[in-house]
Amino acid sequence: MQNVMFTGRLAADPQITDDFGKAVFRLLESRGVDNAGKDRLVGVNCVSWSKGLNEKVIARGLAQGCEAVVIGAFIDTAYAAKNGTERTAKELVINRLTVLDWAEDRGTQDSSADRAAA
Repeated sequence: MQNVMFTGRLAADPQITDDFGKAVFRLLESRGVDNAGKDRLVGVNCVSWSKGLNEKVIARGLAQGCEAVVIGAFIDTAYAAKNGTERTAKELVINRLTVLDWAEDRGTQDSSADRAAA
């Protein structure tokens, strides 16, 4: 199985099950600009099945806008759409995750900036 590496920022806060059994988030990466001058964004849906990683890293350290590096393998997941049709989606199943911009650090920086402004 081939592993791929993807670096990007979270499009939204991760969705984590109550038992930390599954975590899902979307990473976005800028790939320059198109002919019209608009940013070209590439996104990938990431899923983690590791309870320890989900509880200790993803739940505590990731939030919208955080930057991360994900190494994993792409899988095709079948699902039923709202209209009842069968569809498939590609997901990057996480083998390794490196957080480059921790949500906890942001909270500290934001609150210290707020105190300095007051």
